[in-house]
Amino acid sequence: MNLINPQAVIDQMDGVVEIKSYLNKIKIIKNLYLKGANTASEICTEVGISLPTVNSLLSDLMSSGEVIKQGRAESQGGRKPDLYRLAEDAFYVLSVDLSKFTINLCLYSCHNQPITEKECHKLVLNNERETFDRIADLIEAYLQKSGIPSEKIIAIGISMPGLVDAVGGVNYTYLRFGRKTLLDSFEERFQKKVFLENDARAMTLAEFKFGPDHTHKNVLGVFVGWGIGLGIIIDGKIYRGASGFAGEFSHSPIFENRNVTCSCGKKGCLEAVASGTAIVRMAEEAIKIDSDSILARMVRDHQGELEPGLVVEAALAGDQRAITILSEAGLDLGRGISILIQLLNPDLIIIGGSVAEANQYLITPIQQALNIYSMAKSREKSELALYQLGKDVGLMGGVAVVNEQLFEDVLKKLS
Repeated sequence: MNLINPQAVIDQMDGVVEIKSYLNKIKIIKNLYLKGANTASEICTEVGISLPTVNSLLSDLMSSGEVIKQGRAESQGGRKPDLYRLAEDAFYVLSVDLSKFTINLCLYSCHNQPITEKECHKLVLNNERETFDRIADLIEAYLQKSGIPSEKIIAIGISMPGLVDAVGGVNYTYLRFGRKTLLDSFEERFQKKVFLENDARAMTLAEFKFGPDHTHKNVLGVFVGWGIGLGIIIDGKIYRGASGFAGEFSHSPIFENRNVTCSCGKKGCLEAVASGTAIVRMAEEAIKIDSDSILARMVRDHQGELEPGLVVEAALAGDQRAITILSEAGLDLGRGISILIQLLNPDLIIIGGSVAEANQYLITPIQQALNIYSMAKSREKSELALYQLGKDVGLMGGVAVVNEQLFEDVLKKLS
């Protein structure tokens, strides 16, 4: 069944009945993709198709290989109903996790499980056409190396930093070149559906969808890498705002009394004092003071390359200056988060990103700041937690973006 270009399939169909049958099959596949194994009667209720039609279409989908039976569900009185799920090779999704200095790639099954070995390459994200071409070449080589037929890879999810308009397909910070949108450039190159999303929103969505705790409906995801990103989920839905830029709170100048200029040009932004970039700046000063510290020796061992993760490693190894730097960043970050608590009153605040690997050296000062700066009643039901998906959260973000939008988008086009 062609899921890459449903419109092309529709264009070749003759009658309304054939088109409706195809659309209903997509609805069933969408249900099984989002919900996992399901019974025919539950699919009937959730999708809005009659039970005889569901049974007939499930039979067709089993014949064509997209759906298989998976045991039986619990009985609701009488015979236990059959469970249906997507076949392991029903389709695949490529996830692309871009950061300022790296690209990570991995193919995932329709059950959101990695099925190829992850690859990581160094690059510098900018606005050059050559950078886009290198990214596209790396993606193309990875897909070819996988050995999976191209028609089975139905979509690409891209998580990346910057001011991303997911609906318009534009990143206003990176990869701005030519007249076409970034989304159009990718889709033209690969002839597949591509979804772009800001990395913090994508990672928050991944934690919400694939993390172990599914009880919270109002969630903030604060991700600290080189920058600081925020994802907002309200009533179980990702919140993008009127222009698609919701979550850029790290460029709020809440520390104006500090003489630190942010990359955005303002002074005293949260990102200027608590991001990975700020942590590296403070670490460079610390190394000048103590050139024989654990941190300084680690930097020398890494040929002088200093990044946020290295400061975290030094802190975990007992470097007191690194611990102090992370503590100061955590206190400032907590002050920023306290404003979000009073504005949005979330159930859960997830702290993630490479700097979050510092664990208690970051979480404890954040909590201390929340206790100082946020109202007790506002924070009493707001849980603070480390991210659960770990270093794969960026790649899972790409999967989550596809999982959230793919079939809904297809059905809107064809309805």
